[in-house]
Formats: sequence, C-alpha cells, structure tokens
Amino acid sequence: MICRFLALATALLLLGAAPVAAQQRPAAKPAVVAPSFFTSYTYLSYSVLDKGTSAKPMAAQGVGGTLTLHPDGTYQKRLQLSGNGGVMNFSQDGRFTFSGDQITFSYTDSKGQARTDQGSFRFQPKARTLTLTLIGYPTGNQGIYTLRAD
Repeated sequence: MICRFLALATALLLLGAAPVAAQQRPAAKPAVVAPSFFTSYTYLSYSVLDKGTSAKPMAAQGVGGTLTLHPDGTYQKRLQLSGNGGVMNFSQDGRFTFSGDQITFSYTDSKGQARTDQGSFRFQPKARTLTLTLIGYPTGNQGIYTLRAD
C-alpha cells in the first residue's frame, strides 16, 4: 500500500512540475514583418547550392513567375524555369508559417502527397526584396530565391 502511495505521489509531483518546466522554456521569437510583406512578388533569380559539386551557388537561367503571400497564411507560387530546351512550370497553392527568420511552406504535390519546404527568409522593406533560402536535398544543399515586391 505504501509503495502504491509513493508511486502515486511521485507521479503527481512530476505531473505538477511539468507545467512549471514548460513555463520556464524561452518562448519562440515571433516574426515581426512590415505589412508590406504580404503582397505579390516577382522572381528575380534562383540559385542552387549543391555542396557535392561546388561551394558556391549555381544560378539557374530563365527564372520567372510570381509568389503571393496573404496575411491569412495562404500563398500561391507560379515559378517558371527555362532549361533542357523548354520551360518548367511549378505551381503550388498552400499555407506558410514563420517565426523569427524561419519560414515553412506546406502544400500538396501533383500526386496528392503532403509536402513542406523549410528554410529562412530575409525581407527588406525599403528595397522591396525577399530572399528565401530553402533546405534542399540531399541535406546541406539549398535553393536560394530572390524576389521583388510588385
């Protein structure tokens, strides 16, 4: 009986301590962006950093299209890349979230699979530019997008 009491008391103490421990964790730094962040952007450039082949990003040719970020957390991406004798179109509609300088894009791919792209962003309101540096594959590689607000 005493063993059950001690086990129950220990469990209650641990459960009671959990909210205190959670309150002591530092809160995530909220992202602070100018209202002008939520707008349509035109793609200016796209570079790929493939650490297996080079320490410097390689610029993709023929970049075009738009990215629209809405205050409700939805987005539309219409990216075009020229290559291999034609134009490749990438269309995504999804949701985005951000905290600090980190951003996540969540969407459903053409096969109906849930996908996410994560990375960092840098918004420069005076220059009206947005730079997205997204995690690539394999791990360590990056896609770097530069956009200008319309």
